Amino acid sequence: MSNVVSQVVYRPARRHPDRPAVITRTGEVFSYAQAAEAVGQLAWHLRTQGIRPGQVVGVSMSGHSLHLLTLLALAQVGAVSLPLHPAAPAERRLLAARTFGATCVVSESRDLALAGLTFIGLDRSEFRSDGPSDRDVHPTSPDDPMHIMVSSGTSGDPKAMVWTHGNVARRNQTFEPGGDSLKRVLQMDLNFFVGFGPALRALAHADALVFPMSPSAEHVLLTLITQKITHAYLSPHQASLLAGLVGANVANACPDLVSLRVVGERLNAQQLQALRRRLTPNVYVAYGAVEAGVATLATPDMLERHPETVGAPSAWAEVQVIDAAGAPVPAGTVGEIRIRSTQQVSGYHLDEARTQARFRDGWFHPNDRGHVDAEGLLYIEGRVDDMINVGGAMVDAEDVERTLCAHPAVREAGAFVHARADGQAFLSAALVLADAGRLAEVQAYAQAKLGPLAPVHYVLASALPRTATGKIQRRLLAAAFPPTRADAASPRRPAV
Repeated sequence: MSNVVSQVVYRPARRHPDRPAVITRTGEVFSYAQAAEAVGQLAWHLRTQGIRPGQVVGVSMSGHSLHLLTLLALAQVGAVSLPLHPAAPAERRLLAARTFGATCVVSESRDLALAGLTFIGLDRSEFRSDGPSDRDVHPTSPDDPMHIMVSSGTSGDPKAMVWTHGNVARRNQTFEPGGDSLKRVLQMDLNFFVGFGPALRALAHADALVFPMSPSAEHVLLTLITQKITHAYLSPHQASLLAGLVGANVANACPDLVSLRVVGERLNAQQLQALRRRLTPNVYVAYGAVEAGVATLATPDMLERHPETVGAPSAWAEVQVIDAAGAPVPAGTVGEIRIRSTQQVSGYHLDEARTQARFRDGWFHPNDRGHVDAEGLLYIEGRVDDMINVGGAMVDAEDVERTLCAHPAVREAGAFVHARADGQAFLSAALVLADAGRLAEVQAYAQAKLGPLAPVHYVLASALPRTATGKIQRRLLAAAFPPTRADAASPRRPAV
């Protein structure tokens, strides 16, 4: 029997019944024995509501402990969970449900019900220590689907991948930095790979999962400190918000952190320096994809020597940089990155065309560009599809953003294209500045560093549009920051 629930719930409950498994956002502690009982009760409830093996079930929940236990209960009964993020518009949730075959929606809130789908409500008060429970774990094979993971969609339409029980079991066999001591893990949003994957792995190793009171930076920082978190997962944006709350005069605010893993996007040197000084020196930078798992990991020692690297390949992954003909290139040469991993999914769910484009000859192509140095460390240069055509010149949007963010006054930067009244494109940048009075200084800096590739138009913003995992939604910038009529008529490069 390969059902993941046996690995992450019932086996730890037998071996370590009194160990803390889940610490809820209100501070309530569930031991592994209690967590197993809660999963059994939820499984009983779901079965009585008609959930059957193989059924696709939409889950609209907000990333707290009941959300996790519900996902485990669905796996126990052999159902396939499909995340329908509660922050997404109803139309988008309904489209995902219909596209991927969900027949019902599970949630605590009836406000998240969808037209035409059965709604199954969850009321915490119904799940008591003496309530009915079902420990029957549906037998599965390694190839049986467990979860449909949907990407955040920053590089186009959202993509869906099926995690099988075998795929999840393989990912759970990997270990986190920090030795064999018991871990207290703070993960990201369970609706995404960067949250659900680490949560399952922590349970498989009988560690404790800790949920903050809310996803706000203030509550996350409070949880890191008061709950003595040893392992945390954050996006660069989230981590930078926390470092900003701590302030420049505080050092090592989270002394219990053995591993602060930054995922989703690259850190720039300024962000990395602030995190290492203010939060913890134990910063790790991971690079990978939902499709292939964590492909590389940069350790604190690597980042000390090479702040821009995303590290060396993981033990279960092979990473190559190739040219247009598909041949590996020498160290230092920029090319397209491809990944081959034992944690790799087989393709995109119900999307053969996209599968053939991105999964080729056993390799996954994440559409990233980069290079490998003489030590075998990987560096990301940008995305293949982030090259912007501006008047015939190909501009790397991520390189522009990275250059702007290197200025100490710039907190966030997003590069995008505007069009003049005559249709001619020009490069713009949206900036979040620590001091708006330094805009001219930033413009001069960009001109000196980027020359003719520097933006010709700048807008100031309080925040940039981001996904739930913290990635800049670059394709929304032009609509979010439209040019003035004068800008569109004749944009000019700032005088410097």
